[in-house]
Amino acid sequence: LLKSFMLKVENMLKLFISKTKDYVIICKEALVPSQPDPTGDKDAMTLTSELLKTNSEDGNLYLIHRLDRVVGGLLVFGRNKTAAAELSALVAEHRITKEYFAVVEGRCDRGIMRDYLYKDAMLNKAFVATNKRAGAKEAELEYETLDVVKTEKGDLSLVKVRLKTGRFHQIRAQFSSRKMPLIGDKKYGSRDFFAKNPSLFACRLAFDYNRESVEVCAMPDINKYPWSLFGEECYSK
Repeated sequence: LLKSFMLKVENMLKLFISKTKDYVIICKEALVPSQPDPTGDKDAMTLTSELLKTNSEDGNLYLIHRLDRVVGGLLVFGRNKTAAAELSALVAEHRITKEYFAVVEGRCDRGIMRDYLYKDAMLNKAFVATNKRAGAKEAELEYETLDVVKTEKGDLSLVKVRLKTGRFHQIRAQFSSRKMPLIGDKKYGSRDFFAKNPSLFACRLAFDYNRESVEVCAMPDINKYPWSLFGEECYSK
């Protein structure tokens, strides 16, 4: 029983990237919800709260932003109401830099994507609107290709994406609309059946808080497909 408990704590410790009295930044695994949801599955917020309590700390947390359940990477939680309000304001004002790694089908270079996206609640999916229809919101991102590999099924590109806006399924929908779906993202047209979930990872957060510059980075598991197709030096760029 003790061994099981220690293993659980050890796995939970992997969550922490940075911790202060005002916020914690964790690395969420893909397929783990950001917060409690109707499935009842263990979520990142609850896991983080439990770890804080294990260390005899206050386990109260406040949601600042989310990652899709199927997406892994960096996530920040506020630890008190004041900090949560300040961090939430940074998100609303687009003053938190969010960067992602993604592996997409096809070959791309670098550029900016600007679209209007609307969410179909019934399908739980985002679509690019051909015009500014009712409910559509402006979406913008910047991307840069880090490497391209050739496979039997065609070229695959490792790209770094910086969000300018934070729309529902934004990266997944915008790349898919240009015939470059994320590997493993079957909802958005991926033809790859080896990846268990969309190849998207929140790799960098940067923001100013209390007159200090905060920057945290993380890497996906480059031993797993499709991240393993690219050399470690590609990610360290």
